[in-house]
Order: sequence, then structure tokens, then C-alpha cells
Amino acid sequence: MIQTPVLPDSLAQDATFAILSASHGPGPALAERAAGLGADVIAMDSDPSGLAKVVGAAPDKIEGLALVGDPVARLEPLRQTWGDTPLHMVLNLMPLEWSNTQAQGIDAQIRGLSALMRALGRGLAAGQGAVVSVLERSQQPLALSAHGMIAAVAAANEALAQVFGPRGIRFYTVTVPEGQADQSVETALFLASPAGQRLRSRRIDLD
Repeated sequence: MIQTPVLPDSLAQDATFAILSASHGPGPALAERAAGLGADVIAMDSDPSGLAKVVGAAPDKIEGLALVGDPVARLEPLRQTWGDTPLHMVLNLMPLEWSNTQAQGIDAQIRGLSALMRALGRGLAAGQGAVVSVLERSQQPLALSAHGMIAAVAAANEALAQVFGPRGIRFYTVTVPEGQADQSVETALFLASPAGQRLRSRRIDLD
């Protein structure tokens, strides 16, 4: 386990972050914090009311994008539109939706990661960016699906790092205690900062 790192007072002025499932877990807090540090934030979610609350925290810096469907379908429209626009972090909160619907199972999450890279990989390479996936650790030893989700996402991120790491893209699997997803905010922002670029792809378990 590691402690939350110290974040600089500001981010690069051209920093652009995308948050998938932005109304879930640490999404609203991270969007507001990132905007306050100078980043432009693209908040994506299938819940219009939740998305509106995220955007409302800093409408001049946070743009909302309504995406519907499973993790693959919601990212498909971005394949032709994002292109090479530099992207410095994708905060993947889609796993935090999993407890609310069976459509967010392990297989769907892995396919969602693949869809993420098809849609935003060129932008991440242009921005030398990071993909940060946040998951909660269950305290129940027999919560096998939850434990399996973490292992599967971590393994997928390791495989993606082998392929896309040479292009400057980093992949992090960040786990937090159950019910404490907001603990990941400062860590995710650090990983997207210039200082965080020195930290290679890995799994990070926060206390």
C-alpha cells in the first residue's frame, strides 16, 4: 500500500483530461479539482443529471459529453472524432458502474479498455498521457467477482502497457478501500502531472 502523493499547485496549461463514467466515484471531485488546477476536462457519462452536476462545478473548464450504451458502444462515436488531439489522462471509472448493472461485468470492462484505446489512443500518444483505472477493493474474501475484476483490469493494463508503452502511454490500476473511491483523486492527478510521468505503468493500492 502507498500513501497519496503531493500534488503540484498547478498542471500544465494545455492539460486535457477525459473522465469516463464521470458521475461515479471520484469523478465529480477530480473534475472540479483538475479544473481548479488549470486543466480542461471532458466529462463523459450516460446519466444526464449526473453529468450536469459534474459540469456545473466549473462550466468554463468542464465540458460534458453524453455517451450511452455498454463500455464499447459508448466509446465508439469517439473513434472518428478525437483523432490526434493531445490527451494527458483518461480516468477510467467504468468499473465503478459495475456494481449497479450486470452489463458492467469483467468481460465488458476488458472490451471497454480496448475500445478506449481505439477511440483515444492517438490522442494519448500525442499527449504522452496516462490511463488511470480506479477500482474498489472489497473487504469480503469471498467477493470473487470483485477480486476478479481487479485482477482482470490489472492484467489488461499490463498487456496494454507492453504494446503502447513505447508510444509514451502509461497505464495504472489504482485500487482503494471499498466505499473510499475519492481517495484516488490526488493520486490520479499526480499520475497525470509532469512529475507523474516518471512513474512507469503499474498497479497502485492505496490505503
